[in-house]
Amino acid sequence: MKYSIRFSISLLAAWLMIANIGLFAQNVNKQNFPVKKSANRVELALPQVNGYALLRCDFHTHTVFSDGLVWPTFRVYEAWKGGLDVLAITDHIEYRPYKKYSGDDLNASYEIALPVADELGIMLVRGTEITRKQGILGHFNGLFIKDANPINTPDPELSIKTAWEQGAYITYNHPAWALDTCLLTDFQNSMIDKGYVKGIEVFNNDEYYPRALSWCIDKGLGVYSASDVHACLADDFGIHGSGSARSEFRPMTFVFVKEKSLDAVKDAMFKGLTLAYFDGNVAGAEKLLASLFLASIKVEKLSQTAKQISCRFSNISGIPYNISIDNKKYTLDGKSAILINLGVGLKSVDCMVENMHCYEFKHPVVQLSL
Repeated sequence: MKYSIRFSISLLAAWLMIANIGLFAQNVNKQNFPVKKSANRVELALPQVNGYALLRCDFHTHTVFSDGLVWPTFRVYEAWKGGLDVLAITDHIEYRPYKKYSGDDLNASYEIALPVADELGIMLVRGTEITRKQGILGHFNGLFIKDANPINTPDPELSIKTAWEQGAYITYNHPAWALDTCLLTDFQNSMIDKGYVKGIEVFNNDEYYPRALSWCIDKGLGVYSASDVHACLADDFGIHGSGSARSEFRPMTFVFVKEKSLDAVKDAMFKGLTLAYFDGNVAGAEKLLASLFLASIKVEKLSQTAKQISCRFSNISGIPYNISIDNKKYTLDGKSAILINLGVGLKSVDCMVENMHCYEFKHPVVQLSL
């Protein structure tokens, strides 16, 4: 009996040893290179501004349902990973090189993308791009449309009007793209004067248009920054690459909202509550720029001598700021703090924010209390 028990135990031990050797051999003989990383979302940190939340939005993107190179669900996933809150897919009506594969329904890219957007918590805007001769008529995005199909009409003004009659918010896109200068043609001025066009892209992909910013301020139009991405976003931008907000984050539009809903986004856009963000720069109305800067920067007195006071300037946002105080320049990176020595007796200090743009080649001057 004892012999049988000992023999059984020996067999069990031998079996466990063989099993462990097998597992070890399996682990040694199958390894993964490179080690796969879990998908993660990286957001540009933004403060609350006077009771408003700032949503990160891209209102101009493309898929294979026009001349883009990716599937609509990929575009949504890319937006989630890049920290967007709101995305518009604005496939061209007139330019559709893959039409024989994608079919005739101009709403298809939106319908395919919507379930994934809902699952990921991305607010998806139904949109389309009306594409006519650049430099004569131009390109326009209809956002918050109800149906893209009736917008497909040969008459350019009727096409824009049809989108407008659906309650669309219409932007004039990339005013200097493929041109030698930034201009407004008679047709584009007419669309603005008739109240159809409510916003202009002051930044598109990698182009900044200071003149377009001035038009927006002079005409009371919303300012927009968009990726206009066609391929994979990482092919155009160094997303999450260098550790700096200047290169990590795609061009986007900040929209000031009281609640996080598409209705609130649309309402804020019609009220002109937008700022354009691109490559560490912010452009828009001076009042909105100042409110964002004041919500981002905190000043704390640390020490004082007979000649100077030492203050800590802390940036709670992810936006880097280049500031000038008394002709001295400082860089305040996102989520960082610097020490600045100031004159005794000052109760406030004027900061020119050189990477904020409130007009053509003009920067806002913001007063900070000490």
